[in-house]
Amino acid sequence: MSRFSIFTKLIATLFILLIPILLLFAVSNRTSTRVLTDEIIKVKQYQIETFANQLDELFFRLDTYKKMLYESTDVRNLAYPDLLDDVLDKYRINRTVSEEINRLAGYGDWKAVIAVLYPRTGIMIKSSSSLNALPKVFPAQDTFWQYYSDPNEDYFMEILSYPENSAESGEAHMRVLLKFGVAALRSALSEFKANGSGDPFLYHPGANPIYNYSVNVNQIDEFLPRLREIDSSMESGYMLLESGKTQFQVHYQKLESLGWYLVDYVPISHIMAPISRNQTMFYVISGMLLFMGAYLAFVMYRNIQIPFRKLIQNMNLIEKGIYSVRMVDKPKGEYRFLYEKFNSMASKIEKLIEDVFKEQLRSKDATLKQLQSQINPHFLYNTLAYIKSMIELSEDKAAISMTMNLSKYYRYTTKTGNKMVKLREELDLVHFYLEIHCMLRDDFEFQIEVEPQMADLEIPRLIVQPLVENVILHSFNNHSEYGMIRIRCWREGFMNHVAVEDTGTGIDYAVIDSIRRKIQSSNEEIESGLKNVHQRLRLMYGGDSGLLLSQSELGGLCVELCWSSREDVS
Repeated sequence: MSRFSIFTKLIATLFILLIPILLLFAVSNRTSTRVLTDEIIKVKQYQIETFANQLDELFFRLDTYKKMLYESTDVRNLAYPDLLDDVLDKYRINRTVSEEINRLAGYGDWKAVIAVLYPRTGIMIKSSSSLNALPKVFPAQDTFWQYYSDPNEDYFMEILSYPENSAESGEAHMRVLLKFGVAALRSALSEFKANGSGDPFLYHPGANPIYNYSVNVNQIDEFLPRLREIDSSMESGYMLLESGKTQFQVHYQKLESLGWYLVDYVPISHIMAPISRNQTMFYVISGMLLFMGAYLAFVMYRNIQIPFRKLIQNMNLIEKGIYSVRMVDKPKGEYRFLYEKFNSMASKIEKLIEDVFKEQLRSKDATLKQLQSQINPHFLYNTLAYIKSMIELSEDKAAISMTMNLSKYYRYTTKTGNKMVKLREELDLVHFYLEIHCMLRDDFEFQIEVEPQMADLEIPRLIVQPLVENVILHSFNNHSEYGMIRIRCWREGFMNHVAVEDTGTGIDYAVIDSIRRKIQSSNEEIESGLKNVHQRLRLMYGGDSGLLLSQSELGGLCVELCWSSREDVS
């Protein structure tokens, strides 16, 4: 019969049909997601790169203005008024420089404050766009677009002195100063956001971010710790960040002029939401199809597989010899006819073999009695001689002890009423038997170990004593050293074990294999105590039971009784 049921095959077929569809959809969905993600990355990188270039262009243009003023002859001449011819010439140059500054400051949409300071004369010429826009105190050193935070206004400012780097020593003749307010950058960021960007802002480690006017500050504050991980050598890139249940693509582009990063983010989870919804819908529909297929398989399983399985199970019981089994809960349809025919067949088989089975039981019982009668003690003469010697030597306690052990031993062995006894009673017999031999020989000791759950287990009478007798007859007769006999009883899985081990003189595998073949032989002419025990176990508990022989950890032979519990056998 096939190892797979109809139900299993049907479910497997459903999965085989559904798996390619799921795989095809998963690959298609993954490809679409990757393509869309790549396009989002390209578009966003292009947007912030373009805007960053615009900002860099602005600041580079302002740098050009600074250099033009720095290299202007008229601007430098005002640093040395003593060299001018007259007051009119001085006024003319002053006017020319002022017009040049205002002209440069008025270029473009983004305004900056431009000024020229003459420290030696205290004169300062600046653009007229913001008369009070310059700070009261200027940095001593020249700077290149340094960020400053002021209670009134945050701004970027750069200063260049003439001669170069002369401001530190206080010998500067002229200083060109450019100042660009953060408010203009915020306006530019807001305009960039209005044109379809996410939520742009400028970021620099150690400084407060420059936001647009409608910024989500709480959202950006969650990103700031991760933005500190940006490698300063990286000019641009992006990272994936989680916020709540939303995943964001955070893109950044470094401004070459300022050294700040232009940062913008895209809620990628929201963009991918339609694809995710389609994916969920597909999986729901696939689940419904799978459920409908499973329900169909269940109907077939209930109306076909279960009746067929019950029929097979009862056939197996018939094969094991349980002929009283009958089919109940007869189903409708074709299986009802099969159930009725099976019951008729089982009834006829039970009636035909009942007499034969009873006769086999009688035969087994007679065989057990015959095997049990073959197990007789061989040491009565020695024990009586020992008692006589102890009495002559006035060793009353030894004589009494031998007499008590001998009487208990024979009281047990002469009982023929019960075929089965408890294991502890059988071990008591073995204890009396070994005590007798210890008194007779005084060249060995013994040890009995029993698991508590084994003590009340029922076993055939006189099943352990032959094993102990075999040890004494064959292991210690030609052994001059002090010996040990150990008896262990334990349960492992569904099998019970009683092992008798001895120190002995050592035994090799060839001898063990010879003994094993002898006790397993079906030749009735070969008789031995071990073979009798082996046959009794097999007749009582079936073919898996019997004797196992192996080398003992103590150095001699280990003979082990193995049998299934009676309830397991039934």
